This record gives sequence, C-alpha cells and structure tokens, in this order.
Amino acid sequence: MKKNIFILVVVFGFWIKCSNAQTTPVADTLQYLQTIIANKSLFINRPFSVLNDSLKIGIKYFHPRKDIVHDISKETRTRMAFYFPPTADELYLALPSLIIVWHPYLDANVSNLIWVANDGGEWNTASYNFYRTGIIADIKLLE
Repeated sequence: MKKNIFILVVVFGFWIKCSNAQTTPVADTLQYLQTIIANKSLFINRPFSVLNDSLKIGIKYFHPRKDIVHDISKETRTRMAFYFPPTADELYLALPSLIIVWHPYLDANVSNLIWVANDGGEWNTASYNFYRTGIIADIKLLE
C-alpha cells in the first residue's frame, strides 16, 4: 500500500511539473519580440508592469546589468529572456531576449540578491515585485 501511494505521489508531482511548463502562444518568439520593439513607445516612461502585463509569453530569466563603472550600485538595464537555461553552457538558448533600460536606475544591490536567490536569474514573484515599478527608458532586442 505504501508503495502504491509513493508511486501516486511521484506521478502526481511529475504531472504538476509538466502542466506548469509554458506553452508559447506565439509561433515565432523573435518575430513577436520585434513587434514589441516596433511598439516600444507604448511602454517607454511607463512602469515595467505595463509591459509585463501585455506580453503574450512569460519571462523565464532575468539578468541585471550595470553600465556605470564608477557606481556599480546602479542597475541601468536588465536582460529579460523567455527561456531559463539550466546550465551556463546553455545561456545562448536564452536568445532572443529583451534589454530593458531603466530611468531612474534601479538598486543593483537588491537585484543581485534576488538574482542569486533565484538560481541565477529564474523569474518568479520576487523578481517581478522588484521590477514591476521600474520606469522603462528604452527597450532593445538582443538576438
């Protein structure tokens, strides 16, 4: 009996894991992201939550960037990708992705803590809550 319950728990867990997998509602991710770039005026000078709420595909990975050499506490831009690479060797699979430029800049110390806590950038509620109020200055496509 215990063996049957264990098997049921394992099968149920596997089923939940598979059902949480994202099915991309767009046929071509690159083409879809190019339309976001073409319409980026809808998102500039607005909170990130506006862009996030309008996306037809879910963000899976983020990576904070710091471009100000003399002040590394400022996050000037963030890479948002739609695939979470399981290893660093597969990071190239996170393309295409969006580069969100922030103004005012975000707190890089906080974003780095969130990035480390989320297995090196896996997108979740904590990361969304940090970025949702950030104001978008520009959006670029990384292919």
